[in-house]
Amino acid sequence: MKYKLLSLNVGRPEVYQTDKGDLESAYRKKPVQSTTFLSFLNFDGDEQADKKNHGGRDKAVCLYPAQHYRHWENHYSQPFPFPAFGENITVEGIEESDVHIGDIFQLGEAIVQITEPRKPCYIIARTHGIDDFPAQVTASGYTGFYLRVLKEGDVTPGDMMTLIERHPDQISVSEVNNVRYHDRKNQDRIKRILKVDALSGSLRETLEKMLEKA
Repeated sequence: MKYKLLSLNVGRPEVYQTDKGDLESAYRKKPVQSTTFLSFLNFDGDEQADKKNHGGRDKAVCLYPAQHYRHWENHYSQPFPFPAFGENITVEGIEESDVHIGDIFQLGEAIVQITEPRKPCYIIARTHGIDDFPAQVTASGYTGFYLRVLKEGDVTPGDMMTLIERHPDQISVSEVNNVRYHDRKNQDRIKRILKVDALSGSLRETLEKMLEKA
């Protein structure tokens, strides 16, 4: 499977005004047109303001599927230019239902692996001035997801993201979203996800706490 990288986006923390006051974030990334080096932690020129909840080895790259933009433009009757979801890479054709935690891809010279779904938070609401945006993203399942870097290398806009290895457990990103938000008491499904060795450390902790309460 091959998917095209339509936009490569980076940004550093800044303070910007919202309808609910000032917000410090690196959410408002900007597309770059040149080849950019992807390290184990991030793309050159990219940083995070909230390092507790964003970034690190398990969340080095945030991916959002390009085709989801059409859904949100229709839903809210307004345009959303790349990268309106604060993603590092906007990729055409890839779907949360078709890829799995632990799947490995070639991206330019780099090799990356899916680690967890992206959790929509208040920043998307504050940035766009749409209060129900996080809830709508969660309900739709159009969350995007995070990648860890297994091999560093240069990435260029227009590169193909090519599947090179499916994880044998085949737990889709959509299934994790479903358990996380809609089927939180299902111990069997939680245990299945926890068996995936490639799962991010932070989501593993979250699911272990869910299992205790289930």
